[in-house]
Amino acid sequence: MKLFQVINLARDYLILGVIGLIFMWFIYWIFLRKFLKNHVKSHIKKVVIFCILFCYIVIVSGATIFIRPGVYEHANLHLFSSYIEAWNNYSKSYWRNIVLNILMFVPFGFLLPLFSDKFKNFFATMSLSLMFTVGIEVTQYITKRGIFEVDDIMNNWIGALIGYSLVMFILLIFSKEKTRFKPLKLTLCILPIVLTLAITYKIIENYNNQEFGNLSSDYNYVYHMDDVTLSSDVELNSKDIKKQKVYISERYTKEETLQFAESFFKELNAKLDKSNIETYANQVVYNSKDKRYRLAVHLRGGTYDLDDFKSDKNKIYSNMDEESVKDILSSYNIEVYPNSQFEEQKDLDENDKSYIYKFSVDLEDKDNKLTDGYISVDQNDENLHINNYIYQYDVCGEYKIISEEEAYEKIKAGEFNSYELYDIQSIVVRSVKLCYQVDSKGFYQPVYRFECTIDGEGRPIFIPALAQNY
Repeated sequence: MKLFQVINLARDYLILGVIGLIFMWFIYWIFLRKFLKNHVKSHIKKVVIFCILFCYIVIVSGATIFIRPGVYEHANLHLFSSYIEAWNNYSKSYWRNIVLNILMFVPFGFLLPLFSDKFKNFFATMSLSLMFTVGIEVTQYITKRGIFEVDDIMNNWIGALIGYSLVMFILLIFSKEKTRFKPLKLTLCILPIVLTLAITYKIIENYNNQEFGNLSSDYNYVYHMDDVTLSSDVELNSKDIKKQKVYISERYTKEETLQFAESFFKELNAKLDKSNIETYANQVVYNSKDKRYRLAVHLRGGTYDLDDFKSDKNKIYSNMDEESVKDILSSYNIEVYPNSQFEEQKDLDENDKSYIYKFSVDLEDKDNKLTDGYISVDQNDENLHINNYIYQYDVCGEYKIISEEEAYEKIKAGEFNSYELYDIQSIVVRSVKLCYQVDSKGFYQPVYRFECTIDGEGRPIFIPALAQNY
């Protein structure tokens, strides 16, 4: 969830919280004013804190339960799996989810000691925080409005701990009362924040110091294989392959994508609209002034998606030959890579009359450059869409890899990404081949792709091929 979505969500449920407070105030005014008038006046600070706490709880409940559909049925009891997943993908979105889960409970730990002196006690605040987060996760599981995850409980509790430590640090600093061991208590209060920052710094440092990036297909937790029937229909090679090439793709700067887009639009006799540029983490989206073209340029490799919103109708139709499709691409100044494999992909839905044509290149190694990917073109009414995902990689070295047999042993040990598969009964390996995947730093790493039948359904399992001591 992006930051602006969190802000909008908080705003919506804040309104609901305020409505709830107005209702509670109405009840007080009608029924309880006579009995609680003096109590409210003498505890105005607690009333204010209570109102903030109430709105906060409404916002958290809305964000974690009420906005979600009741489609979730599983629990993730693997501690630290969300951290390993974020490490494997190493993208802002995965780390942001963890950070938001921590930050979400900081106000809870911060407000409780301000609301009541009873919650200045560490165990009282942290016990209530634990009960609150467990209650959310159990409610999610019962209502199927979320996955019960022990990592969420841990992250929420850490957030409450940081909030509690912060408020107690502030209260100790400004306290006029004499406090025994005050320097020690201040140190203990600031320790959770310092440890959190130190761990964050260490994660970033370790990532920056390693030669290659991480693979999203690597496992997030060890799968329990005791009750899984595993078999293989292929003869696996147990001999070590001494070395395999690793490649690196070019990464464009945002200035370079702008130059590319200007040149691209110029060839189409269109002008780039510099007032309508959308910048994202991994791509920049450009639009033409006449609103006919939309070009999304990816920073990695300079690949792109092109939309022509005012294309001639029926430019793409069934059973087109290769030269006709090439002519259409050529009209957009897009040349097909030599020796590309041409194919037509028809939609399985009979009511959908869309057709997709692809020119594919499969790991062509030539002149110390690896070319891989495809160009596809399809059309929906007047909108013609082109994906140019042809990547070119330069060789950055040769490195030792594990054998097929060693990769298979990792599957036997449960060290593979199940992609949210639960309660696997059987895995049958149908074939295996060495292919490549892009890691989080843009390197093209060798991986083993095991084509498997998992509980009757065809699914691949990827095992990173680079040896640990490459």
